[in-house]
Amino acid sequence: MTHKELFSDARWICPKSDADAALFRAEFINNKAQSAEITICGLGYFILYINGQRVSEDEFAPAYTDYHNRPDMVLSYPLNDVFSHRIHVMKYDITKYLREGKNVLGVMVGGGFYHQLLRKGEGNVSYGKIKLCYKIDFEDGTHVLSDANTLYKRGFFVKSNLFHGENHDFSRFDRQWNTLEAQKHGWAKPDIVTPPLSNYLIQNCPSDKVVETLVPELVKEADTYNVYKVERNITGYPVLRCKESSEHLWYECAEELDEKLDIDNTSVGYGEQRQRYFAITDGVGELYHPYFTWHGFQYFAVSNNCEVAEVRVIHTDMDVTSSFECSDETLNWYYKAFLNTQLGNTHGCIPSDCPHRERLGYTGDGMLTCNAVMTEFDAEKMYRKWIEDIKDCQDQLTGHVQHTAPFGGGGGGPAGWGGAMIVVPYHFYRHYGDVEALRDVYPNMAKFVEYMESRCENGLIVREEKDGWCLGDWCTPEKVAIPEPFVNTTLYISQLKMLVQLCNAIGVDTADYEKMIAEHTDAVQKAYADGNGSFLSCLQGADAFAAECGAGDERTIGNLVEKYTSLQQFDTGIFGTLSLMNVLYSSGNGNLATELLANKNTVSFETMRKAGASTIWENWNAESSHSHPMFGASTVYLFNDILGIKQTENSVRYDEVIIKPVFADCLDFAKGYITTPHGKISVDWKKDNGEISVEINIPEGVKAKFSYGEKEKSLTAGFNKIDI
Repeated sequence: MTHKELFSDARWICPKSDADAALFRAEFINNKAQSAEITICGLGYFILYINGQRVSEDEFAPAYTDYHNRPDMVLSYPLNDVFSHRIHVMKYDITKYLREGKNVLGVMVGGGFYHQLLRKGEGNVSYGKIKLCYKIDFEDGTHVLSDANTLYKRGFFVKSNLFHGENHDFSRFDRQWNTLEAQKHGWAKPDIVTPPLSNYLIQNCPSDKVVETLVPELVKEADTYNVYKVERNITGYPVLRCKESSEHLWYECAEELDEKLDIDNTSVGYGEQRQRYFAITDGVGELYHPYFTWHGFQYFAVSNNCEVAEVRVIHTDMDVTSSFECSDETLNWYYKAFLNTQLGNTHGCIPSDCPHRERLGYTGDGMLTCNAVMTEFDAEKMYRKWIEDIKDCQDQLTGHVQHTAPFGGGGGGPAGWGGAMIVVPYHFYRHYGDVEALRDVYPNMAKFVEYMESRCENGLIVREEKDGWCLGDWCTPEKVAIPEPFVNTTLYISQLKMLVQLCNAIGVDTADYEKMIAEHTDAVQKAYADGNGSFLSCLQGADAFAAECGAGDERTIGNLVEKYTSLQQFDTGIFGTLSLMNVLYSSGNGNLATELLANKNTVSFETMRKAGASTIWENWNAESSHSHPMFGASTVYLFNDILGIKQTENSVRYDEVIIKPVFADCLDFAKGYITTPHGKISVDWKKDNGEISVEINIPEGVKAKFSYGEKEKSLTAGFNKIDI
């Protein structure tokens, strides 16, 4: 929709100064206390009040998108791509907040990703000044439109920044600002600005919410501050309580403590980017907290002139719709840690890389984890939105897909990051079966293939953008040694195979794609095969990449099994780990795959668990961020293979499944469920004196079989029990 179609003649308004947050206020008349709804957007984020009452529980609304063109964007590397753009707009029923006669609209607007001038890691990515537009529609057909009569002031905001935190000064603040009793001085007329050129749409994905409150535990008392912890690594913020006036309150959040039990912010910003809050109290209000930022943390230091009222957990309102438990504590930790990590990394319906230092929707991280997230969460609306973000960050001329969606800079590679254009829609279709959504995104996938073919020499992908990034695998335990062309080409072949399946679903001819698969596979074999069935001597999981895309043979699998049976830990990065698990489980080597997932050696998820982590680390050795979801991608195999809940090859929406558990030697039992469009599918198996009992629940509408060895048994809707 255009701006005119959604907002009619409402005007976009913004402060005359380059404020990072401001308050807006307008009085309007409601003659008959009639029903009304408001269409509203504040960029970057806004909070709406009518007559002093907060209208919605939405946090960080509207959802972050690539809002519009940024003519002043200057990055640390070349950018020549032309994007498409969207702006989400909120619509609320405000009837219950209205009174007959004079009413007051109040709106807080903060910068979010839109007005971002402090974090310069990727260069200048700011869109411009904060701004506001709204239209109130009454049932009699009359309207109230934003214009120059909506006044603004800085209010209590001294500083507001998504990455660096907020400073508030309430010492001279009028807390009645959004009511009829407000003081009239200090308000100014705003600037009227041209509506951003973009595609406007009513937000149809869930907003962030305060989903939980936690009580922190005191860790340390010092002379002027205290240190607290919460039960797990989260996103949100502490809420401070102080009844006195003129007190200077502060807190700072981090993921770790140092040896003196003081906070260590190395993992969240390398000491340069700090998650802080400052406030000067007024003795009128009691609670103090930021409005337009979240922090990623488990620990926080706070001035001891206040109390900690609570800690709010905030993320996109996305339900966990799965459960997993087994006899191995490492695997139980792995599942729960991934849930925590993914929730903390979902804001604005974007799967981010980390919730503090970068906060960006990296296409590589999101591509890796999307199958696990769709399996374990109610994530359909989130991925509908994020697929549109990926489409927006594709160059309309060449088909190049950027490394972050919405685009915010960031490095990556052509297949492991850009391949999200195929991988995410592929898993979306398999989980939700939406053919129309698949047809809609197919032209983007085809354009991406055109781009990838232009990046090749001798059948191998050897470059991306000039003077830009071209990563292969990432975050290996040792320095990345596996060649980028090998990783990118094998991943691309696997993506082309996904595309062939999708083309078959929508009736598109696949001959050209089949030819590409054959040519690239031949190129990989010629360039990297060792002659004994291995590739690059299985360097950092190379045989898994090759086998997954079909470049190897039965010897490749055998060599892979031999290597990891001996190694008994990971030597792989974010892509190699998922490929390794996929190949081992799909080739009938689930026992080894499970042993690797549960291994207790140095490069393992057990190392994270033993260190006390509650979220998954960015690196195997705990360097950098301690809340990165990418290594959690393999949790999908807890359900697909250890529980054995797997769709048949041509099934979508779990219309047809085969239950084929891996009864791994290292496990005595496993149980859990996933929630499909048909309902819950649950499996509960346990070993007892050489026998295995399996209990399975199948919802109506699912055609299901149980498989063990060479035998298959049809399952009925409802409860099934099988003894082996």
